[in-house]
Amino acid sequence: MKNRVLIDACPVFLRLIIGLGSGIFFSALAFADSPEKDAGNWQQVAPPNYPLVRKWVSSNRYPWRTIGRVNLAGRGHCSGILVGDRQVLTSAHCLWNQRNGQWFPAQYITFVAGEEQEEYQAYSNAISYSVAEGFSPHASNQPDTIRYDWAVLTLQHPLGETLGYVKPAATTQIRAKQNIFQAGYRADRADVLTVESDCHIARLYDDSRVFSTSCKTLSGDSGGPVLIHHNQQWTLAGIHRGRTDKNQSLVVSINNIRGLIASD
Repeated sequence: MKNRVLIDACPVFLRLIIGLGSGIFFSALAFADSPEKDAGNWQQVAPPNYPLVRKWVSSNRYPWRTIGRVNLAGRGHCSGILVGDRQVLTSAHCLWNQRNGQWFPAQYITFVAGEEQEEYQAYSNAISYSVAEGFSPHASNQPDTIRYDWAVLTLQHPLGETLGYVKPAATTQIRAKQNIFQAGYRADRADVLTVESDCHIARLYDDSRVFSTSCKTLSGDSGGPVLIHHNQQWTLAGIHRGRTDKNQSLVVSINNIRGLIASD
């Protein structure tokens, strides 16, 4: 068990409370239960030289409704996913305000589940969040710290009670060539959820605490989930945290967070 930093919604300043926690690190199918939408419009908006592999999906269906935008006080957004009734998993680096060199206060962070243009499934402000003790915003790209690039938001409202949430994938599923889905609110389609389905885990690092994938990615995807669909069950393999020199996704494995999120 590792310590983690808890940041709560204090109106005047950030209170840093050290508590007990755990260090945390994340089958290509047809979209039968979540058909792509507006493919023609997507092709018009996508950059001309970018592979058209990400599809817009219906955010009112499971598991897509458990994924949402983590909005940061009007200063940008990342992606996140419900992993419990009140818990949202996202990237730690998203919550660091580079402009003033401080963590965003929890009260200024909003999770909007299933956002789709002007509509959404539900939303809640955060009341606190925890960050892995090993994460440093000043050394977030060091190979030995990537595994710690995670944070868990605690929401004011239990959105997972009605929308559901996604449980961790089995340890045995975190393996090379495992088929995966990658989802997020990336920069070129920031107001709709897009998903790439025809990709896989490419290579494992750091004792399976970090892995690369064959999925393409852009900014805005940070904190977005990498999912596995097996035996009609959706599980969480990890969260996107950056991209390789080939513009492919680099993922913090769920193996780092099992002790902190719902698994029943």
